[in-house]
Amino acid sequence: MEQNGPRWPTGPGGRRAAGREKWSLRKKLLVWGSSALAAVIVLGVVGVAVVWRHLNGNIKTENARLKPSSMNGKQEILFIGSDSRAGGNQTLGGGAVTGARSDTTMVFDAPADRRRGTEVSIPRDSMVQIPDCASTATSGVTVAANFGMFNSAFTEGGAPCTVKTVESLTGLTLTHYIAIDFEGVVGVVDALGGVKVCVTQAIDDADSGLDIPAGTTTLTGKQALAFVRLRHSVGDGSDLERIKRQQYFLDQLEQQVRSAGLLTDPVKLYKVLDAATQSITTDPGLGTVTDLYNLTQTLNEIPSGKITYVTVPNEPYPQDTNRVIWSEPAATNLWTSLIDETDPTGAATTSPAAALKSATSGTTTSAAALRQLESVMELEMLAANGESTGAGSAGTAAGTAGSTASAGATGTASPGGADVGTCAVS
Repeated sequence: MEQNGPRWPTGPGGRRAAGREKWSLRKKLLVWGSSALAAVIVLGVVGVAVVWRHLNGNIKTENARLKPSSMNGKQEILFIGSDSRAGGNQTLGGGAVTGARSDTTMVFDAPADRRRGTEVSIPRDSMVQIPDCASTATSGVTVAANFGMFNSAFTEGGAPCTVKTVESLTGLTLTHYIAIDFEGVVGVVDALGGVKVCVTQAIDDADSGLDIPAGTTTLTGKQALAFVRLRHSVGDGSDLERIKRQQYFLDQLEQQVRSAGLLTDPVKLYKVLDAATQSITTDPGLGTVTDLYNLTQTLNEIPSGKITYVTVPNEPYPQDTNRVIWSEPAATNLWTSLIDETDPTGAATTSPAAALKSATSGTTTSAAALRQLESVMELEMLAANGESTGAGSAGTAAGTAGSTASAGATGTASPGGADVGTCAVS
Protein backbone atom coordinates (compact mmCIF):
# COMPACT_ATOMS: atom_id res chain seq x y z
CA MET A 1 0.00 0.00 0.00
CA GLU A 2 1.42 3.30 -1.04
CA GLN A 3 2.11 5.78 1.75
CA ASN A 4 0.78 9.29 1.45
CA GLY A 5 2.82 12.24 2.60
CA PRO A 6 6.44 13.21 2.10
CA ARG A 7 9.02 10.60 1.25
CA TRP A 8 12.13 11.02 3.29
CA PRO A 9 15.49 10.35 1.62
CA THR A 10 16.95 6.91 2.30
CA GLY A 11 20.47 5.66 2.47
CA PRO A 12 21.92 2.26 1.71
CA GLY A 13 19.62 -0.65 2.69
CA GLY A 14 16.61 1.53 2.71
CA ARG A 15 17.58 3.39 5.87
CA ARG A 16 16.62 7.01 6.03
CA ALA A 17 19.40 9.48 6.11
CA ALA A 18 18.81 10.61 9.70
CA GLY A 19 21.30 13.46 9.59
CA ARG A 20 19.83 14.85 6.43
CA GLU A 21 16.31 14.40 7.85
CA LYS A 22 17.18 16.41 10.95
CA TRP A 23 18.81 19.11 8.86
CA SER A 24 15.71 19.31 6.70
CA LEU A 25 13.46 19.75 9.73
CA ARG A 26 15.68 22.45 11.16
CA LYS A 27 15.75 24.23 7.84
CA LYS A 28 11.98 24.05 7.53
CA LEU A 29 11.49 25.39 11.04
CA LEU A 30 13.96 28.18 10.34
CA VAL A 31 12.21 29.09 7.10
CA TRP A 32 8.76 28.93 8.69
CA GLY A 33 9.90 30.95 11.72
CA SER A 34 11.60 33.56 9.56
CA SER A 35 8.53 33.86 7.37
CA ALA A 36 6.26 34.28 10.38
CA LEU A 37 8.57 36.90 11.88
CA ALA A 38 8.74 38.76 8.58
CA ALA A 39 4.96 38.69 8.34
CA VAL A 40 4.62 40.12 11.87
CA ILE A 41 7.15 42.84 11.07
CA VAL A 42 5.39 43.72 7.83
CA LEU A 43 2.00 43.80 9.55
CA GLY A 44 3.49 45.90 12.34
CA VAL A 45 5.01 48.38 9.89
CA VAL A 46 1.76 48.56 7.94
CA GLY A 47 -0.16 49.02 11.20
CA VAL A 48 2.11 51.84 12.36
CA ALA A 49 1.87 53.46 8.93
CA VAL A 50 -1.93 53.29 9.04
CA VAL A 51 -2.04 54.75 12.56
CA TRP A 52 0.46 57.48 11.64
CA ARG A 53 -1.53 58.38 8.53
CA HIS A 54 -4.73 58.48 10.60
CA LEU A 55 -3.20 60.80 13.20
CA ASN A 56 -1.68 63.05 10.55
CA GLY A 57 -5.06 63.20 8.84
CA ASN A 58 -6.63 64.46 12.07
CA ILE A 59 -4.50 67.60 12.20
CA LYS A 60 -5.87 70.75 10.60
CA THR A 61 -3.46 73.49 9.56
CA GLU A 62 -3.87 77.15 8.68
CA ASN A 63 -1.09 79.41 7.51
CA ALA A 64 -0.42 82.36 9.79
CA ARG A 65 2.66 83.65 7.92
CA LEU A 66 5.07 82.69 10.69
CA LYS A 67 8.78 83.02 10.03
CA PRO A 68 10.70 79.73 9.62
CA SER A 69 12.35 78.58 12.84
CA SER A 70 14.58 75.80 14.15
CA MET A 71 12.83 73.28 16.41
CA ASN A 72 15.86 73.30 18.72
CA GLY A 73 16.12 77.09 18.81
CA LYS A 74 14.21 79.65 20.84
CA GLN A 75 10.49 78.92 20.81
CA GLU A 76 7.63 81.40 21.19
CA ILE A 77 4.46 79.32 20.92
CA LEU A 78 0.95 80.74 20.99
CA PHE A 79 -1.70 78.50 22.55
CA ILE A 80 -5.32 79.38 21.82
CA GLY A 81 -8.36 77.85 23.48
CA SER A 82 -11.35 78.37 21.20
CA ASP A 83 -14.94 78.56 22.44
CA SER A 84 -16.31 77.40 19.08
CA ARG A 85 -19.59 75.51 19.35
CA ALA A 86 -19.05 73.64 16.07
CA GLY A 87 -19.86 69.91 16.11
CA GLY A 88 -19.70 68.23 19.50
CA ASN A 89 -18.47 71.45 21.10
CA GLN A 90 -22.07 72.72 21.25
CA THR A 91 -23.02 70.03 23.77
CA LEU A 92 -19.91 70.69 25.83
CA GLY A 93 -20.04 74.49 25.68
CA GLY A 94 -23.79 75.00 25.79
CA GLY A 95 -25.57 78.26 25.15
CA ALA A 96 -26.80 79.83 21.94
CA VAL A 97 -23.43 81.17 20.89
CA THR A 98 -22.39 81.75 17.29
CA GLY A 99 -18.92 82.21 15.87
CA ALA A 100 -15.77 81.60 17.91
CA ARG A 101 -13.59 83.59 20.26
CA SER A 102 -10.24 82.93 21.90
CA ASP A 103 -11.50 81.93 25.33
CA THR A 104 -7.92 81.42 26.52
CA THR A 105 -4.66 82.72 25.03
CA MET A 106 -1.17 81.99 26.30
CA VAL A 107 2.33 82.61 24.98
CA PHE A 108 4.90 80.00 25.97
CA ASP A 109 8.51 81.19 25.87
CA ALA A 110 11.32 78.62 25.82
CA PRO A 111 14.91 79.90 25.54
CA ALA A 112 17.20 77.92 23.25
CA ASP A 113 19.05 76.43 26.22
CA ARG A 114 15.73 75.23 27.74
CA ARG A 115 16.85 76.23 31.21
CA ARG A 116 13.31 77.35 32.00
CA GLY A 117 9.95 78.15 30.47
CA THR A 118 7.65 81.13 30.89
CA GLU A 119 3.94 81.00 30.14
CA VAL A 120 2.25 84.38 29.82
CA SER A 121 -1.54 84.52 29.88
CA ILE A 122 -3.29 87.29 27.97
CA PRO A 123 -6.66 88.30 29.49
CA ARG A 124 -9.36 87.87 26.89
CA ASP A 125 -11.05 91.05 28.16
CA SER A 126 -7.97 93.16 27.39
CA MET A 127 -8.76 96.28 25.38
CA VAL A 128 -6.10 96.41 22.67
CA GLN A 129 -5.34 97.63 19.16
CA ILE A 130 -6.15 94.87 16.67
CA PRO A 131 -4.46 95.15 13.25
CA ASP A 132 -6.28 94.68 9.96
CA CYS A 133 -6.89 91.00 9.23
CA ALA A 134 -8.33 88.82 6.51
CA SER A 135 -11.92 87.99 7.48
CA THR A 136 -12.83 84.38 8.27
CA ALA A 137 -16.48 85.14 7.62
CA THR A 138 -16.16 86.59 4.11
CA SER A 139 -13.52 85.48 1.64
CA GLY A 140 -11.48 88.30 0.13
CA VAL A 141 -12.59 90.83 2.75
CA THR A 142 -10.17 92.56 5.13
CA VAL A 143 -11.40 93.64 8.55
CA ALA A 144 -10.04 97.10 9.30
CA ALA A 145 -7.75 97.73 12.24
CA ASN A 146 -9.73 98.58 15.36
CA PHE A 147 -9.55 99.05 19.11
CA GLY A 148 -11.46 96.30 20.87
CA MET A 149 -11.43 93.27 23.11
CA PHE A 150 -8.47 91.00 22.52
CA ASN A 151 -10.56 87.87 21.99
CA SER A 152 -12.44 89.49 19.10
CA ALA A 153 -9.31 89.11 16.92
CA PHE A 154 -10.05 85.38 16.74
CA THR A 155 -13.66 86.09 15.81
CA GLU A 156 -12.64 88.44 13.01
CA GLY A 157 -9.76 86.51 11.48
CA GLY A 158 -9.25 83.22 13.31
CA ALA A 159 -5.86 82.07 14.56
CA PRO A 160 -3.89 84.03 11.92
CA CYS A 161 -5.42 87.29 13.18
CA THR A 162 -4.71 86.37 16.80
CA VAL A 163 -1.10 85.62 15.83
CA LYS A 164 -0.81 88.96 14.03
CA THR A 165 -2.35 90.79 17.00
CA VAL A 166 -0.02 89.20 19.55
CA GLU A 167 3.06 89.94 17.45
CA SER A 168 2.03 93.56 16.92
CA LEU A 169 1.26 94.10 20.62
CA THR A 170 4.30 92.33 22.08
CA GLY A 171 7.08 92.58 19.50
CA LEU A 172 7.57 88.80 19.78
CA THR A 173 8.33 86.69 16.72
CA LEU A 174 6.07 83.69 17.22
CA THR A 175 7.42 80.35 16.03
CA HIS A 176 4.25 78.24 16.17
CA TYR A 177 0.64 78.30 17.25
CA ILE A 178 -1.77 75.60 18.41
CA ALA A 179 -5.51 76.20 18.71
CA ILE A 180 -7.61 73.63 20.60
CA ASP A 181 -11.36 73.40 21.18
CA PHE A 182 -13.54 72.06 24.00
CA GLU A 183 -13.53 68.50 22.65
CA GLY A 184 -9.75 68.50 22.65
CA VAL A 185 -9.53 69.36 26.35
CA VAL A 186 -12.06 66.67 27.27
CA GLY A 187 -10.47 64.03 25.03
CA VAL A 188 -6.89 64.56 26.19
CA VAL A 189 -7.79 64.54 29.89
CA ASP A 190 -9.88 61.39 29.53
CA ALA A 191 -7.11 59.69 27.55
CA LEU A 192 -4.66 60.50 30.34
CA GLY A 193 -7.02 58.93 32.87
CA GLY A 194 -7.90 62.26 34.46
CA VAL A 195 -5.97 65.10 36.08
CA LYS A 196 -5.71 65.61 39.84
CA VAL A 197 -6.53 69.00 41.35
CA CYS A 198 -6.97 70.16 44.92
CA VAL A 199 -9.31 72.93 46.06
CA THR A 200 -9.65 74.38 49.53
CA GLN A 201 -13.45 74.54 49.38
CA ALA A 202 -16.15 72.57 47.64
CA ILE A 203 -17.34 73.86 44.26
CA ASP A 204 -20.95 73.51 43.12
CA ASP A 205 -21.45 75.63 40.01
CA ALA A 206 -24.76 75.49 38.18
CA ASP A 207 -23.46 77.25 35.05
CA SER A 208 -20.60 74.84 34.34
CA GLY A 209 -22.09 71.82 36.09
CA LEU A 210 -18.93 71.37 38.16
CA ASP A 211 -19.60 69.74 41.53
CA ILE A 212 -16.48 68.63 43.41
CA PRO A 213 -15.66 68.41 47.14
CA ALA A 214 -12.90 70.21 48.97
CA GLY A 215 -9.56 68.43 48.79
CA THR A 216 -8.09 66.34 45.98
CA THR A 217 -10.21 65.21 43.04
CA THR A 218 -9.23 63.46 39.82
CA LEU A 219 -11.11 65.43 37.18
CA THR A 220 -12.65 63.70 34.19
CA GLY A 221 -12.45 65.40 30.81
CA LYS A 222 -15.80 67.17 31.22
CA GLN A 223 -15.00 68.20 34.77
CA ALA A 224 -11.63 69.55 33.63
CA LEU A 225 -13.32 71.66 30.95
CA ALA A 226 -15.76 73.00 33.54
CA PHE A 227 -12.86 73.74 35.93
CA VAL A 228 -10.91 75.85 33.44
CA ARG A 229 -14.08 77.68 32.33
CA LEU A 230 -15.43 78.22 35.86
CA ARG A 231 -16.07 81.89 36.48
CA HIS A 232 -19.27 83.24 37.97
CA SER A 233 -19.82 81.32 41.21
CA VAL A 234 -16.37 81.72 42.78
CA GLY A 235 -14.30 84.72 43.80
CA ASP A 236 -15.20 87.94 42.05
CA GLY A 237 -16.26 86.17 38.84
CA SER A 238 -13.54 87.84 36.81
CA ASP A 239 -11.58 86.47 33.88
CA LEU A 240 -8.38 87.24 35.82
CA GLU A 241 -9.29 84.76 38.55
CA ARG A 242 -10.23 82.18 35.95
CA ILE A 243 -6.79 82.63 34.35
CA LYS A 244 -5.18 81.65 37.65
CA ARG A 245 -7.28 78.47 37.80
CA GLN A 246 -6.27 77.71 34.23
CA GLN A 247 -2.59 78.17 35.04
CA TYR A 248 -2.93 75.92 38.08
CA PHE A 249 -4.65 73.28 35.96
CA LEU A 250 -1.94 73.47 33.28
CA ASP A 251 0.72 72.93 35.92
CA GLN A 252 -1.14 69.84 37.16
CA LEU A 253 -1.63 68.62 33.58
CA GLU A 254 2.08 69.04 32.86
CA GLN A 255 2.95 66.96 35.92
CA GLN A 256 0.43 64.31 34.87
CA VAL A 257 1.89 64.07 31.36
CA ARG A 258 5.44 63.78 32.73
CA SER A 259 4.44 61.00 35.13
CA ALA A 260 2.09 59.09 32.81
CA GLY A 261 4.85 57.15 31.06
CA LEU A 262 3.27 57.70 27.66
CA LEU A 263 6.31 56.50 25.71
CA THR A 264 6.14 53.12 27.47
CA ASP A 265 2.38 52.74 27.06
CA PRO A 266 1.54 52.69 23.33
CA VAL A 267 -2.20 52.31 23.92
CA LYS A 268 -2.42 55.36 26.17
CA LEU A 269 -0.08 57.31 23.88
CA TYR A 270 -2.31 56.58 20.89
CA LYS A 271 -5.43 57.64 22.79
CA VAL A 272 -3.83 60.92 23.84
CA LEU A 273 -2.50 61.63 20.34
CA ASP A 274 -5.81 60.73 18.71
CA ALA A 275 -7.78 62.97 21.07
CA ALA A 276 -5.34 65.85 20.69
CA THR A 277 -4.91 65.73 16.94
CA GLN A 278 -8.66 65.55 16.29
CA SER A 279 -9.24 68.86 18.00
CA ILE A 280 -6.33 71.12 17.09
CA THR A 281 -5.47 73.53 14.33
CA THR A 282 -1.79 74.44 13.91
CA ASP A 283 0.53 76.29 11.61
CA PRO A 284 1.92 74.09 8.79
CA GLY A 285 5.20 73.75 10.71
CA LEU A 286 3.36 71.52 13.21
CA GLY A 287 1.22 69.80 10.61
CA THR A 288 2.34 66.22 11.30
CA VAL A 289 2.59 63.98 14.35
CA THR A 290 6.36 63.94 13.84
CA ASP A 291 6.48 67.74 14.08
CA LEU A 292 4.38 67.74 17.25
CA TYR A 293 6.47 64.95 18.75
CA ASN A 294 9.71 66.82 18.01
CA LEU A 295 8.32 69.97 19.61
CA THR A 296 7.21 68.02 22.68
CA GLN A 297 10.62 66.38 22.98
CA THR A 298 12.54 69.65 22.81
CA LEU A 299 10.23 71.38 25.32
CA ASN A 300 10.50 68.36 27.61
CA GLU A 301 14.14 69.36 28.12
CA ILE A 302 12.90 72.16 30.41
CA PRO A 303 13.45 70.86 33.96
CA SER A 304 10.39 70.04 36.01
CA GLY A 305 9.60 72.93 38.34
CA LYS A 306 11.25 75.48 36.07
CA ILE A 307 8.10 76.74 34.35
CA THR A 308 6.80 80.13 35.49
CA TYR A 309 3.17 81.17 34.98
CA VAL A 310 2.52 84.89 34.59
CA THR A 311 -0.36 87.12 33.52
CA VAL A 312 0.24 90.30 31.53
CA PRO A 313 0.29 93.18 34.07
CA ASN A 314 -3.04 94.92 33.80
CA GLU A 315 -5.49 97.31 35.44
CA PRO A 316 -9.17 98.21 34.99
CA TYR A 317 -10.10 99.96 31.76
CA PRO A 318 -11.42 103.41 32.80
CA GLN A 319 -14.32 103.41 30.32
CA ASP A 320 -15.51 99.93 31.42
CA THR A 321 -14.21 98.33 34.60
CA ASN A 322 -15.35 94.92 33.34
CA ARG A 323 -12.46 95.20 30.87
CA VAL A 324 -8.73 95.67 31.44
CA ILE A 325 -5.84 97.49 29.80
CA TRP A 326 -2.22 96.49 30.08
CA SER A 327 -0.20 98.32 32.72
CA GLU A 328 2.69 100.26 31.24
CA PRO A 329 5.62 100.20 31.23
CA ALA A 330 5.42 96.86 33.10
CA ALA A 331 3.75 94.97 30.24
CA THR A 332 6.21 96.21 27.62
CA ASN A 333 9.15 95.37 29.84
CA LEU A 334 7.82 91.86 30.42
CA TRP A 335 7.64 91.19 26.67
CA THR A 336 11.03 92.80 26.11
CA SER A 337 12.61 90.53 28.69
CA LEU A 338 11.40 87.51 26.72
CA ILE A 339 12.58 88.95 23.42
CA ASP A 340 16.03 89.71 24.80
CA GLU A 341 16.69 86.26 26.18
CA THR A 342 19.84 85.18 24.43
CA ASP A 343 21.24 81.84 23.39
CA PRO A 344 24.00 80.27 25.55
CA THR A 345 26.61 81.95 23.35
CA GLY A 346 25.17 85.39 24.00
CA ALA A 347 24.91 87.74 26.95
CA ALA A 348 23.09 87.05 30.17
CA THR A 349 19.32 87.15 29.96
CA THR A 350 16.89 89.45 31.66
CA SER A 351 14.28 87.58 33.69
CA PRO A 352 10.58 88.57 33.76
CA ALA A 353 10.95 89.62 37.41
CA ALA A 354 13.93 91.84 36.60
CA ALA A 355 12.00 93.39 33.74
CA LEU A 356 9.06 94.16 35.98
CA LYS A 357 11.35 95.53 38.66
CA SER A 358 12.95 97.78 36.07
CA ALA A 359 9.52 98.84 34.91
CA THR A 360 8.48 99.94 38.37
CA SER A 361 11.74 101.65 39.26
CA GLY A 362 11.28 105.43 39.48
CA THR A 363 7.86 105.37 37.84
CA THR A 364 4.25 105.56 38.94
CA THR A 365 2.90 102.05 38.48
CA SER A 366 -0.52 100.61 39.18
CA ALA A 367 -1.14 98.43 42.23
CA ALA A 368 -1.88 95.54 39.87
CA ALA A 369 1.58 95.77 38.32
CA LEU A 370 3.21 95.92 41.75
CA ARG A 371 1.35 92.79 42.84
CA GLN A 372 2.45 91.16 39.59
CA LEU A 373 6.06 92.04 40.38
CA GLU A 374 5.87 90.55 43.87
CA SER A 375 4.30 87.33 42.58
CA VAL A 376 6.74 86.83 39.71
CA MET A 377 9.71 87.45 41.98
CA GLU A 378 8.44 84.83 44.42
CA LEU A 379 7.87 82.41 41.55
CA GLU A 380 11.47 82.82 40.50
CA MET A 381 12.69 82.23 44.05
CA LEU A 382 10.67 79.01 44.15
CA ALA A 383 12.15 77.95 40.81
CA ALA A 384 15.66 78.75 42.01
CA ASN A 385 15.08 76.47 44.99
CA GLY A 386 13.86 73.67 42.72
CA GLU A 387 10.26 73.91 43.90
CA SER A 388 7.20 73.76 41.70
CA THR A 389 6.13 77.13 40.35
CA GLY A 390 2.60 75.95 39.79
CA ALA A 391 -0.27 76.13 42.19
CA GLY A 392 0.89 73.08 44.03
CA SER A 393 3.28 75.37 45.88
CA ALA A 394 2.25 77.49 48.79
CA GLY A 395 0.38 80.31 47.08
CA THR A 396 2.34 83.33 46.05
CA ALA A 397 -0.66 85.35 45.01
CA ALA A 398 -3.07 83.56 47.33
CA GLY A 399 -5.40 85.81 49.15
CA THR A 400 -4.23 88.92 47.32
CA ALA A 401 -7.47 90.49 46.19
CA GLY A 402 -7.43 91.34 42.51
CA SER A 403 -3.95 89.94 41.90
CA THR A 404 -3.18 89.42 38.24
CA ALA A 405 -0.38 86.93 38.81
CA SER A 406 -0.58 83.18 38.99
CA ALA A 407 0.84 80.57 41.30
CA GLY A 408 -0.47 79.24 44.56
CA ALA A 409 -4.11 79.47 45.49
CA THR A 410 -6.19 80.92 42.75
CA GLY A 411 -9.16 82.28 44.60
CA THR A 412 -9.41 85.71 46.18
CA ALA A 413 -11.55 86.82 49.05
CA SER A 414 -14.22 89.03 47.57
CA PRO A 415 -17.97 89.75 47.75
CA GLY A 416 -18.44 88.03 44.38
CA GLY A 417 -18.49 84.47 45.74
CA ALA A 418 -16.72 81.83 47.77
CA ASP A 419 -12.97 82.08 48.19
CA VAL A 420 -11.85 78.93 46.37
CA GLY A 421 -8.11 78.38 46.56
CA THR A 422 -5.95 75.52 45.34
CA CYS A 423 -3.74 73.22 47.35
CA ALA A 424 -1.16 70.46 46.93
CA VAL A 425 -2.73 67.28 45.58
CA SER A 426 -2.61 64.19 47.74
